Amino acid sequence: MITRDTIAKILDTAQIEQVVGDFVNLKKSGSILKGNCPFHQEKTPSFVVNPNKNIFKCFGCGKGGDSVSFIMEHEKFSFPEALRYLANKYHIEIEETQVAAEDKQAQDEKDSLLIVLNFAAKFYQKQLTETEEGKAIGLSYFKERGFLDETISTFQLGYAQDSYDSLLKDALQNGYNRELLLKAGLIKEKNDKAYDFFRDRVMFPIHNVSGKVIAFGGRILKKSENQPKYINTAETELYHKSQILYGIAQAKNDIRREEVCYLVEGYTDVISLYQAGIRNVVASSGTALTKEQVQLIRRFTQNIVILYDGDAAGVKAALRGLDIVLEQGLNVKIVLLPDSEDPDSFVKKNGTDATLDFIKKEQKDFILFKATQGIKDIGNDPIKKSEVIKDIVESIALVQDNIKRQLYIKHCADIVEVPENILVNETNKIRTQHFKKSREFTQEETQDINTYVQTPVNHTQLISKTSQLYHQERDIVRILLEHADKSMTEEHSVAEYVIFELVDIDFKNDVFWKIIKWHMDAYQNDIPFSEIKNLNTLEDKDVKECLIELMSSPYELSPNWFNKHEIVVKGNGDAYKSDVVSAMQRFRYFKLMELMKIMDEKIKTAEQAGRFEEMIAALMKKMELVKTREQLAKEIQTVIHPY
Repeated sequence: MITRDTIAKILDTAQIEQVVGDFVNLKKSGSILKGNCPFHQEKTPSFVVNPNKNIFKCFGCGKGGDSVSFIMEHEKFSFPEALRYLANKYHIEIEETQVAAEDKQAQDEKDSLLIVLNFAAKFYQKQLTETEEGKAIGLSYFKERGFLDETISTFQLGYAQDSYDSLLKDALQNGYNRELLLKAGLIKEKNDKAYDFFRDRVMFPIHNVSGKVIAFGGRILKKSENQPKYINTAETELYHKSQILYGIAQAKNDIRREEVCYLVEGYTDVISLYQAGIRNVVASSGTALTKEQVQLIRRFTQNIVILYDGDAAGVKAALRGLDIVLEQGLNVKIVLLPDSEDPDSFVKKNGTDATLDFIKKEQKDFILFKATQGIKDIGNDPIKKSEVIKDIVESIALVQDNIKRQLYIKHCADIVEVPENILVNETNKIRTQHFKKSREFTQEETQDINTYVQTPVNHTQLISKTSQLYHQERDIVRILLEHADKSMTEEHSVAEYVIFELVDIDFKNDVFWKIIKWHMDAYQNDIPFSEIKNLNTLEDKDVKECLIELMSSPYELSPNWFNKHEIVVKGNGDAYKSDVVSAMQRFRYFKLMELMKIMDEKIKTAEQAGRFEEMIAALMKKMELVKTREQLAKEIQTVIHPY
């Protein structure tokens, strides 16, 4: 078990912006950082990182927490696994109260798969560099491709011998069982006999975003009519081909830094460009681009440039992925290389600078490219032209940004030589259809939605109207309604200040939370806060009644409310800024008291169940809460309440 001191050191050292920044492209916005949430689909960033509080929060899906919880959620790690990941990242030595003997068979299945795949990667690397067969065949091939030793090491390239069961035997000798190797896709079985899946092939390990080996691709070097040129690990618990991009672990930081991702087709395209210094590059590994792959890229940038062969097959391949990319709201351009060239051969022949210059000069907007390609060679055939226009309009309709969509309509109208209003009308028809379809639910889905509305996630327990927390939540909503647009600091309005303060907190009262959420949505979408008060557009009866009550002029509190609910009542002449600060401090104070009760219950439950890592984590969290509570108590000049 990891010691308490080690856990504390990890929690103190891990900086949330660095941890999250390894996986999400974050942009500074005042004192916080914003980006697209990695846990759900979204086009407008609602994911916020607060470095001062060392926390993250998504206003869309509701997920939030610290560095450890982010890694646990993102990588699907257990608490100890997340701690070890962060300890490795920050070079912190882990101390344990007891160190059990390595028992690979007893490991969690996912953890065990990662361990055995890492073993296999090292095995194939040794086969490449330390055996005569590997050097003569595999290493010679990589050297002929121009790959340097450093590049081979970076991508962990390897070689699988022309042997029936060399990996299997070595793995069994090192304590890995046959069932685990089978689940990892490293061996196959036939007539109760096991054999290596990869044989007589150069090996390309496939890494997840955090750099762990999750699968392999193998290329055969001998000509064989009975064997495919490339084979990949079959789908496993860790590896889903449609959800991963080759090279993403090596490229993610450069993608973020360059603010563009180059997308190619094969392993060697990625490796050659990377070696040439063009490192913001990934591959779809020979498959048509999928929604999950586009979402993975979107974590790090909004810009994709697709590099494809210039032949007809390359053009068709490029167009197949167009609508998926547009649907996810990314900016996409395409570069067609000269005939008989791929990124690998092109960069070797022309060098880094010339390749980058070519990409810059030749990249074309995806929709305009599609329109230009579609209108070619159709002559005066009205039926074919009609089909092309419908296809183009289908793509334009997927563009969510109104300005972009209008510009595409204007340019495409010129390309296909039809009036703009025709494209506008057709685009609107399709968008209306999409909207209606998105609002259609099955009977089962409708029942689920009704259940959700009746017992909303994170707000299932409505607090009593006589409780202190109820009045604190109500006061926050009142402040937003009265002062949202007013200036709070040089950088932020009152609404922004309140929203950022609430980054790690949910409201218990569902009606209040809906109003808070509307302010969050308005902020994210640049909608005036005054529109929140437009009662004519409201259909929610409870929210409407709440707004009417709170906006009744004036919203007054009697002075004795301080004794009852600890809400400071100020005169009309008092500055609203101090009102805002005071309300936020007291709200956070009472919320902390509630969280401490929850943490006490977690500690008790974890201790009774023998889950000691979980218990220690809860203890550490409680210590943080106690420290924060003491500071808040000083600021608001109150006596610490028992709980």
